[in-house]
Amino acid sequence: MNDGERSSARRRRGWRRAMPLLLIIPYVGTLWVSTYASVTPELWGIPFFYWYQFLWIGIGAAITIAVYLAEDRSGMSRGNGSER
Repeated sequence: MNDGERSSARRRRGWRRAMPLLLIIPYVGTLWVSTYASVTPELWGIPFFYWYQFLWIGIGAAITIAVYLAEDRSGMSRGNGSER
């Protein structure tokens, strides 16, 4: 393995180790209630406070799926996925 391949593999490993940190994003998005504690703007008659939180449910689910798939693939590449 040459130096280019090693650095590329190291970068991929670093990214996969950082993926779980993405799970913090939904917490940060909903942490400061005072930033979104308002009625306006409404979306289809739903106050901002509610649809903002529902939006974060979808974002959180998408992030969780992305992290799961990245972790699952990294486990498979190490040979840990043979039990399936």
